[in-house]
Amino acid sequence: MRNKLGNRGFAALAGTMLVAGPVAAACSTGPTYDEWAATDGAAGRINLDEVQEAFKDSKDVSAFERRVNEIYEGDGIILIRAKQDESGLTLDGFEDLNNNGEIDDTADDILFSIFKDSENRHRMQGHGGNSYYNRGFSGTDFLFTYMIISSFSGRGGYGYSTPRGGYSGMKRDRNSFRGTSKYRSQVSKNTGYFNSNRASFASSRGGTARQTYHNTQKRTSAFKTGSRTGVRSSWGSKGTGSSFGKPAARTGGFRGGGGGQTIIGRHRPLRG
Repeated sequence: MRNKLGNRGFAALAGTMLVAGPVAAACSTGPTYDEWAATDGAAGRINLDEVQEAFKDSKDVSAFERRVNEIYEGDGIILIRAKQDESGLTLDGFEDLNNNGEIDDTADDILFSIFKDSENRHRMQGHGGNSYYNRGFSGTDFLFTYMIISSFSGRGGYGYSTPRGGYSGMKRDRNSFRGTSKYRSQVSKNTGYFNSNRASFASSRGGTARQTYHNTQKRTSAFKTGSRTGVRSSWGSKGTGSSFGKPAARTGGFRGGGGGQTIIGRHRPLRG
């Protein structure tokens, strides 16, 4: 009798383990800090070829801001600022790392600048994780003129700065876009761009604002639950590319941008 009960008890325990096993396997504590920090979005890298095309194609500043935020894979919203001085026109793009809807030169990270000189020559310069990029291009005055003339504020010489009143709408539009197949297509384009430029990343490092952001995320473990970024899209389940921080050749599928991001689960916090 004792043996039968013992066998039954063992069988019941085994059954419990079988039921519990998949549950335990499905529970994830999320990426480590080092894995998260190695992703292109966390490093502040952006597909600057696509940004350049957006600058040339956009009919107004709102369209440009929307398009840049569709291209970018990081957590923060990209904010735009433009100014005019004696040397020409300058447009800067910052990631809003402190999420307050305004550009803060010490707390936010500048990702890129677009310059137009007095001879109508255009140049794009990357900063931080994008500092490898410095290329001239044929451009148009339309977007610069739109920002300088129609939105001139007179404060500190700046002709345009992303209005704080539109910040919530920009975040809402960006998050909605990341739930569409168009974002999947965008990340695939980003993958090709980042893979072709990966050899240049070694010389590109984020500045103080990026380091502070990383330290804050690490201390609060916000990188585990943090964002609605596309690197956590369920599209990744069919990919054959690389995982966090481990570049690999792509043979198909979809595994996030830059060849260095794992897809973890669309718009869901990572929790165990």
